[in-house]
Amino acid sequence: MSRTKAIFAGLLSGLLAGIVMTTAMLLLAALRLATPLVIIGDRLSVFIPPGPFLSVMGKVGGYNHLKQLGVGSTITGQLFVAAIGGAVFGLLARRNPARLSAIWTMSIFVVLPIVAFAVALWPVMGTSYVGLPVEAARLVTLVGFAFCVFLFERTLVFAFRFLTMRETGRHEYEFTPAIGRRAFVLSSLGIAVAGGGVALARKLYRVATFSYDGTQYKGRIVEPITPNELFYCVTKNVVDPKVNVDLWHLEVNGLVQNSTIWRFQDFVGLPAHEQQTTLMCISNGLDAGLISNAIWKGVPLRDLLERAAPRSNAARVRLHGVDNYTDTIPLEKAMEPTTLLAYDMNGVRLPHRHGYPLRVIVPGYFG
Repeated sequence: MSRTKAIFAGLLSGLLAGIVMTTAMLLLAALRLATPLVIIGDRLSVFIPPGPFLSVMGKVGGYNHLKQLGVGSTITGQLFVAAIGGAVFGLLARRNPARLSAIWTMSIFVVLPIVAFAVALWPVMGTSYVGLPVEAARLVTLVGFAFCVFLFERTLVFAFRFLTMRETGRHEYEFTPAIGRRAFVLSSLGIAVAGGGVALARKLYRVATFSYDGTQYKGRIVEPITPNELFYCVTKNVVDPKVNVDLWHLEVNGLVQNSTIWRFQDFVGLPAHEQQTTLMCISNGLDAGLISNAIWKGVPLRDLLERAAPRSNAARVRLHGVDNYTDTIPLEKAMEPTTLLAYDMNGVRLPHRHGYPLRVIVPGYFG
């Protein structure tokens, strides 16, 4: 087989494998599992200085468009790398057919990506859109990624063999000089799988945050208490969590004498406090509407901290959400009676887009 045919066969096989892998990731995302399509952006964002980040956000038309660009770029880059990787694989297999062996391909296309994925994305692998604890979420994310790269490897090897090999005897194969018809069959298969991927992407787009992220509350409709459906909304997520409270728990640990875990039903049984608090986004302008007011009901954070008994050297409280959003506040602020773990908003349970099942309300801090 010529060098050109080897490159073409590898390129086509790699692209098909990339389409299969990406479609599998979209399927996992539809099941609300974390995938590289989203968490790569979360991981990279912490390395971008505020100035360049805001500059790029302004050029693309806002944070909503930036998130869409990020996911689209990740998918495009993934398919590009898959195709190039397939072409390189084709050249190597042409020189040494032994590289088609499962041990070799599994090592390069499964084991190596899993290790790289775990090392590079470990801080965000604990993301869960259903409310799993961090360690369980990391395992689920890793298993999901392993499944996707396994599909990539099997598809790549099968497609390349289908394009380039023909049987000459019992369990004996050789490179075939013609791949035209087989390339057409493989291309048709790729188009069919891509169609399924596009359908999944459209479904995810409909449930994504793009329709409500950036919702503002301003003008003549403004009332003293903002209705929940009109409350401003800004989120870092492409798809917000839809937490299953049977999986979810609240954990207080770290520099405390008594680490504690709270289930939702236990938590709502604690003495509750109700307060009216206005939240405002740090990006709110003078004439913008990223500001709203609500009546929040919940448990003061200090009640949980007092039960956990912070050690004398504890200085700050680190807050960590199921979507891997983190922030810190001084311990003194956390112990104020108005710093609230709210589970009700204007008399009803928190909507999912506003932090269900629990949202930290910290008066004086941007929300």
